[in-house]
Amino acid sequence: MKKKVALVLGGSGGIGFSAVERLLSDGFIVCATYLTNKDKLKKISDGLDSTLIEVFQCDLSNVKNIHSLIKKISLLYGEIDVVTFSASSKLTNNRILNLEWDEYTNLFDLQVKPVFQVVKYLSKQLKAKHKTKFIILLTEYCVGSPPKGLSHYVTSKYATMGLAKTMAVELAEFNSTVNMISPGMVETDFLDNLPAKLIEITSLQNPLKRNASPQDISNAISFLASNQSDYLNGENMIINGGKVIH
Repeated sequence: MKKKVALVLGGSGGIGFSAVERLLSDGFIVCATYLTNKDKLKKISDGLDSTLIEVFQCDLSNVKNIHSLIKKISLLYGEIDVVTFSASSKLTNNRILNLEWDEYTNLFDLQVKPVFQVVKYLSKQLKAKHKTKFIILLTEYCVGSPPKGLSHYVTSKYATMGLAKTMAVELAEFNSTVNMISPGMVETDFLDNLPAKLIEITSLQNPLKRNASPQDISNAISFLASNQSDYLNGENMIINGGKVIH
């Protein structure tokens, strides 16, 4: 049988890298993108078949880069079975009155545009009703009251959630599903620009007294990528130790 192919957008980030490792261990051929940190993706854990990973540099805010990426993967492997969107940039903590509009649009270009463009460039396989699973990383801040100082980030995630939900409705007729994961605070380099005290307080306020690990999230990605989730569509899985219960 042909091995299934998973595309991890943002594969060099903390959650993305964990997803790459997990999907490799699940038996997928994994195509992973990076912007600058190629070396990290070359350091796949012992015991995993590194011949099953393909690494691509891609600026996900660039439409031509995304088109070229999909074309290369399609030529190499044919259809893509799973697409995980986990690209991110480091958070900056700033209040609305101190933000500029381009700080919002920069995040829209990184969060919303790649989702739209990948779906557009996969339209041929979607219309052929090849079962395709889209897994989109959001944030727990899309549920309940958002924090102060992250308006630009939260807004971009809400926009992505709106696109994901409409995709779930429209792509279902093509035998494809779209699901979301909303993690709480995850201990990755993504948090480097946030105050250490804030990170510590967040962990202490969690019912489980810790922040999430990347593996907590990649476990959910593994499930959503598997056949066990075939009847799950349009769902937003909140993974935050019970801090927000929806």
